Amino acid sequence: DGGQYTCTDGDISANTTLQLLNISVTPNTGLIAGAKASLNCYLSVATGIVFCNHTAGISVRWVSETGADLRGNRYEISHPSTCYSILTVELTMTDHNKRWRCQLIEGKEVKTTHSYITQLIDGIEEVFAAVGGSVTLPCTDLAPPGAGEIFQWSVGEKALITQTQEDDVTALANRKIQGFITKPDSSLLIKAVTAAHSGYYQCSQLNGSGLISTHRRILLHTLEVNRDHAGVPPQQNLNFTLTCSLTCADACDMNLTWSHSAGGHQEGGAVVHVNNTLISQLFVPELQVSERIVCIVLREGDERARQEWRVQVDYTLPVIVSCVLLLILLLCIAGVGIYLKRKQETHTGSAYANFRVGSNMALYEECGEPVYSRASERRDLGEQSQAINTVYALQSAVNQK
Repeated sequence: DGGQYTCTDGDISANTTLQLLNISVTPNTGLIAGAKASLNCYLSVATGIVFCNHTAGISVRWVSETGADLRGNRYEISHPSTCYSILTVELTMTDHNKRWRCQLIEGKEVKTTHSYITQLIDGIEEVFAAVGGSVTLPCTDLAPPGAGEIFQWSVGEKALITQTQEDDVTALANRKIQGFITKPDSSLLIKAVTAAHSGYYQCSQLNGSGLISTHRRILLHTLEVNRDHAGVPPQQNLNFTLTCSLTCADACDMNLTWSHSAGGHQEGGAVVHVNNTLISQLFVPELQVSERIVCIVLREGDERARQEWRVQVDYTLPVIVSCVLLLILLLCIAGVGIYLKRKQETHTGSAYANFRVGSNMALYEECGEPVYSRASERRDLGEQSQAINTVYALQSAVNQK
């Protein structure tokens, strides 16, 4: 579909070119671990590959399944042109069913992404499971075994579960296995994963001649995060140490790191390698807020799995303390207010107590005189009151005549 398209409207026409992002692989069949493969990512039209100029601001780049840059000595990347990139990689067994992504970038914006999944003849799939959880290992959807046929799941070199057909009845040859269940689609369910479940699992079918047809090869890795002082409730906000353990099915070619919900990675202790287990510890100081701490499994800088640990900070005690302090503050404010009010009333009452009201109080009210005098007139209150009473008494006598 790539090529030049023309839109015509009367005498007016406009042209546009559709360029497609493609991926091709050399060789495209018979891929095996240890061999090299070249993945070509380029823009093309109907006539072939488009060779971009350097002024268009267009480029292509290879990234991992999670969008991270590819890291590792087994990767070689070349650019015949700005919109043509070749990734040469030495394949490993875990590259089976791996998705390789190529991005077309204009400026700093990703315009489109194309991907390719490698299929290896001797490839192995990887599955990561959290300890304590459940996991399902897939297998090709097989019909129940026919006469003389055997279907089995094995771990390592030992048969785990075998199904045979006897008189049209499918029976489990090994009923002593605990925690394993085969589903109707032939997948294997592990109900409660432990570190001991890590290993190399195979889903196979044997015919009457003893020939084995392997349908699925799976490496099961287990991941676990534990806290020291396991008996201490998570709500108690104390200093503690988290331990992340990755138990690999075989030799571990991975690494461990830590991150937290606030963003960014957090430095833990040195990663210790014990047999087929990687161990990393992280000291967590007393936290003021709830947080999620994550142990991340990396291979070549790309995230493969993660396990979270939630730290819940108990806010009950701080809230109670804050409420008590607020109540005490309110009581103090109320007490001060009551004290000031009573003091003011006491002061006013003592001032009133220094006044003497004569028998001619009605004369005061009739003439509009104040009921009480200012504080400056209190010194000689006896004489002044007598004089005023005399004046009003004389005036009253005149009025009566």
